[in-house]
Amino acid sequence: MNAMIDSCARNAPAASVARTLAAICAGICALALLGAVSAAPAWARAGERPATRDPGIRFELDRETYRVHVVDLASGEAGPEIPVAIGSPAHPSPHGEYRVWQVVHDPAWNPGRTARSLGARRVAPGPDGPLGIAKIPIAGEYALHGGASWLTVGKPVTLGCLRATDDSIRNLIDWLELRGALARMPAPDSGERPQAFARPARFVIR
Repeated sequence: MNAMIDSCARNAPAASVARTLAAICAGICALALLGAVSAAPAWARAGERPATRDPGIRFELDRETYRVHVVDLASGEAGPEIPVAIGSPAHPSPHGEYRVWQVVHDPAWNPGRTARSLGARRVAPGPDGPLGIAKIPIAGEYALHGGASWLTVGKPVTLGCLRATDDSIRNLIDWLELRGALARMPAPDSGERPQAFARPARFVIR
């Protein structure tokens, strides 16, 4: 570039040299700017903000009040409170934080070891079984499910599951669907109908 500038200086008037130098500098700056834009992330080149990770839906059991609280962590909006029966002292509900994957409509009942020892037998899928209209599997054989009577809600009487009334479960599912938390409902058939979560969801039991 120095040779080009020297040539311009020897063979052209000062004003022409100044214009030539200005054009050369402008070209260099344009090339530098183009390189910086090309190296930027795609969202920056498009003038957009980077996508943020969806914190999802959080369920949490309050053992003192026998209620499951649900909140949309993205908006901070609280969902319906779900009154439940919880595990008895002999069969307490589990402690921990669990990822939940689906709502199962018309669930079958496959009793666990304790229930089988008391004479329980498998119940075919349907809305009128021991688990009610739907369940949200939590961990192992434990779930939040319907089928409860208001006479048992608010008491530690289950074998570890969180048992709510069908109306409470229905209200919860409606709320989840309005927030885009559930995938499309599967077509009716004669068996269980699993409906996957479309957003991250965790269940906390302290």
